[in-house]
Amino acid sequence: MKVKALIVVLFLFSCTPVEDSAIQTTSICDKYDWGSVTSMVSPYMDNYLHTALIMQGQSSDYNSSEAARQAFSNDMPERVKAILKSIIEADCE
Repeated sequence: MKVKALIVVLFLFSCTPVEDSAIQTTSICDKYDWGSVTSMVSPYMDNYLHTALIMQGQSSDYNSSEAARQAFSNDMPERVKAILKSIIEADCE
């Protein structure tokens, strides 16, 4: 009986989804690099701000979180803002 209970417990633990923030952080950072952040926000920026963002790339060592911080605007669609917030919170390099 103890063996059956142990097997059931092990099965339940193996079926439990893993909520590891490190895995989520790695995936968002792998998915969005500096270039993809600038491409994503460029339709919502005027030419002057977009140029400034591009020029800041070198001084921030092309850090995607820094690009997200600099580009974030409340005038962007909610989906873009959510992605930028995720990148900022993950502190991607």
